[in-house]
Amino acid sequence: THNKYFFSGRLEAVRQDPAGGNRTQEYAEPNEEGPHEADVVPLVKIADPVHGAPAFNINPMLLEGIRMGDRFWELAKLTTFGEVVDAIFYEVKYVTPWVPGTHGKRSSGMQSAVRGVSNAGTPGIAYTMLLKLFLLRLTRDQVRSLLRHPDSPYIRAIGFLYLRLGLYDFKELWAWFQPYLGDDDQFFIDGTPATATTIGEFVRRLMTDQDFFGDRLPRLPVLVSRQIEDKLQKAASGVTDEPPTEAGGGGGGSGGDTRRLAGRWTRGHDITRGSRSRAGRRRCPRWRG
Repeated sequence: THNKYFFSGRLEAVRQDPAGGNRTQEYAEPNEEGPHEADVVPLVKIADPVHGAPAFNINPMLLEGIRMGDRFWELAKLTTFGEVVDAIFYEVKYVTPWVPGTHGKRSSGMQSAVRGVSNAGTPGIAYTMLLKLFLLRLTRDQVRSLLRHPDSPYIRAIGFLYLRLGLYDFKELWAWFQPYLGDDDQFFIDGTPATATTIGEFVRRLMTDQDFFGDRLPRLPVLVSRQIEDKLQKAASGVTDEPPTEAGGGGGGSGGDTRRLAGRWTRGHDITRGSRSRAGRRRCPRWRG
């Protein structure tokens, strides 16, 4: 509860340093190997109303919960991109904003009416890592390495969330996501078989759905949304006027063959619970919290 944070001094610590000691990564000089500041992916410039710190389109209640958590402050010890990716590999087994089963539950007692206590739940580790990555300010090469990571689909999923939430110009979203539409790497969104999906399915849903397991993804501009819908329909029918692209930073990966998509995909289309892909796998039901 907020009382716990008050007595532990965490509330005051967050006021003093909303980043929890986490800082931007060090960049290499232009003539040296390593991440270069000139290659950083531009992120949205929205500040939270409480502290004036970057919010990266993260739900304010969720953002507050992450900042209050011990793990977020512990992540300050990790100063390089590689260290954070290793932590994601070992710790992240779901990518929902909240710990599954905690969001939306009502509490009772004196704290039940306090903002963020009655139904906020516990921030998920994936979004805690996501905020850490935002604060590192990743380069395009680093984001590509997340999207293509061979060892964990959860690392890849966090890479796509990094772009879907934080990208400054959503007109770049298609160029990043399109090469992975046919990617059949499987994972469980909330850690259970009920939400089994593929990377390809995941990126399509990120582009067409705004609700995401108790959270709201930032709304895409109308023109961008319409263009994405049109391109998805063409890709699903096997008709496309563009090859897999690396423009904007997407590119590569195992998902470049859009002809592998089965059926049309349009805005608001619900994947029927229990329907199966050509490979016989159960598709993910409608996202909900």
